[in-house]
Amino acid sequence: MNKRCIGCGIILQDKDEQVLGYTPDLKNAYCRRCFRLKNYGEKKEETIDDTKIIEKVNKQECIVFFLCDYLNINRITISLFKKIKPKKYFVISKTDTLRREMKEEKIKLWLKTVYNIEEAILFISSNPQFKSNNIFKVMDEEKINTCYLMGLTNVGKSTFLNKLLKENKIKKEILASDKPNTTLDFIKIKIGDYIVYDTPGFSYENSILAITKKEIKPISYRITPNSSLVINNYEFFFSTPNKVVYYGLVPITRKFTQISGNIRVNIPANHDIVLPGIGFLNIKEPCVVLTNMPNLEVRLNSSGGANE
Repeated sequence: MNKRCIGCGIILQDKDEQVLGYTPDLKNAYCRRCFRLKNYGEKKEETIDDTKIIEKVNKQECIVFFLCDYLNINRITISLFKKIKPKKYFVISKTDTLRREMKEEKIKLWLKTVYNIEEAILFISSNPQFKSNNIFKVMDEEKINTCYLMGLTNVGKSTFLNKLLKENKIKKEILASDKPNTTLDFIKIKIGDYIVYDTPGFSYENSILAITKKEIKPISYRITPNSSLVINNYEFFFSTPNKVVYYGLVPITRKFTQISGNIRVNIPANHDIVLPGIGFLNIKEPCVVLTNMPNLEVRLNSSGGANE
């Protein structure tokens, strides 16, 4: 029987150092790649085929818990969720990073209204003091003992699984890292009568997949006429005054010059400009902005029509 690395899920082998899964000793729990990542923080990027992951899961009789943290809710992640065919739950991870006034029921209604999510929505956190939804209780109710944890890379799948292992007094640890695509293949874990699979994380182009373990604290800006905001590689030019609130994890720069981009985007009041992998920018007053980015997602903010 082939032994798999408990860090990435790849079958261990001791024949070729250039092939994934290499370890000098097959008795080791980790391949060389994961050992170096765990102990030295080294990471070699690997390409993962999202389509093959979904196709494999779609053939299983199981429940899927699709994890997504609040900052990475967007049409890209929702489209991945909708491609999953087995019984599935949309799971907001890292719930302890949400502001206290962001109530669960309000978020559920927003997801249904904006993204047409009809499936049940759960909330989880790796924080031991946070009372997460019990996925085993859900599995009991569905009368299925096998589940797959899916979602974006670095969304907290491995961390959450480690929490489950610890709660059930199982002395095993899945490698959790802030580097993208730590898990490369399916990792099977047996917890009592349940079987849980950790899966490779999805990613998308131009995404930096910023990570936070602290409460998301929005930053408000008063926009003066003919000024710009620059967020990573996103640029926005405002010709009229406005108020914006930034929810994100990378620095934002204010400039008082026009940008090179000339793509016009109409923004209704209290709508978000979505920044995949970063967060979003909430625009309080209706306006037209110029940007360098085509095909921006603009959506109603989760606060509805309320101004903050």
